[in-house]
Amino acid sequence: MSRAVYLHVGAPRTGSSYLHRRLAANRESLASHGVHLPVPDGQASAAHDLVGRRFGTSDVAGHWEHLVRAALRVDGTAVISHDVLAGARGDEARRALGSFRDADVHVVFVVRDLARQLPAEWQESLKRGRSWTYERFLERMVARRGATAQQFWRSQDISDVLRRWTAGLEPDKVHVIVAPSGDPTPEQRWVLYCAALGIDPAWAPSDVGQVPAPLSITEAGALRAVNQRLQEVEHDAVTRRRLIRTALDTRQHSPGAGGGPDDRITLRPDLSAWAAGITEEWVDWLTGSGVHVIGRVEDLWSPLPDPDAVWADPDQPDAAAVATTALDLLATMTVQATRRVPPDPPTAFARAARRLRGAG
Repeated sequence: MSRAVYLHVGAPRTGSSYLHRRLAANRESLASHGVHLPVPDGQASAAHDLVGRRFGTSDVAGHWEHLVRAALRVDGTAVISHDVLAGARGDEARRALGSFRDADVHVVFVVRDLARQLPAEWQESLKRGRSWTYERFLERMVARRGATAQQFWRSQDISDVLRRWTAGLEPDKVHVIVAPSGDPTPEQRWVLYCAALGIDPAWAPSDVGQVPAPLSITEAGALRAVNQRLQEVEHDAVTRRRLIRTALDTRQHSPGAGGGPDDRITLRPDLSAWAAGITEEWVDWLTGSGVHVIGRVEDLWSPLPDPDAVWADPDQPDAAAVATTALDLLATMTVQATRRVPPDPPTAFARAARRLRGAG
């Protein structure tokens, strides 16, 4: 029985969820060609188990070992994918690689330029309930201060992540995808993933829709305003995050609510030289390491700002457009909330079990 294991470890905000959805949607077709996605609904919990992070309210202890056993049972190639793995400590990465010592292990890592990754991280923090300004966020990122900044750099510092994840691997077993500059289509992303995973794109013909569009300056302003109000009242944060994500994924721009090219969140121009210094270190590491690079290393360089253009500050959105967008967002969240099926009340047995565990 031949075994190969491909560990796709991130980075976050590079289209990881699209890859996992497409693999899952084409599971049967891929399996017929010897490519398997073991425990597709449990890979997230297994990844969180490995890195010692909570996964919602679920108990994930033992999920990594369960995933390993499932991966080693398949004949052919097993793909394990979750971007939380990028932030694994050195000992956690070594444990993951050692779990498959009898297999042909490969690591896949996707990278993008800082001019896209930093705005994407700020937007993600807003989706999780933060309400801080873009200025405050960038200040923390540059200083690498605070939990969010530390987690960002642990998952996004290319040379640091790859040093942790490539210990003991031959360079040709490490596949680094450099995301194309601009806005690649989902199909372009998929072709690059296939090149890294060693599979034919035709083996997974079913698409899974578009990658959610980034927030506009107006939408970010509306979300900040909603989060600020919600921070003042007691509510179910988990449900709120789900409602917000659903509303944003299905959103349509209202007239006058922004969303055009001048409403995009970009890196502050005065940080271009700082970003270039970090990128130079990454490019030097990649070109000198001998790892398998898919795409153009030059696409890691952030585009230079137009010196004649006026930068659109995300902290100064149009107030009227923000108000309109916030109302649309709240209306969509309300509709989604009314459609949610309330969970069944716990049985007497379940309540007693919780009390015995000290949870009730």
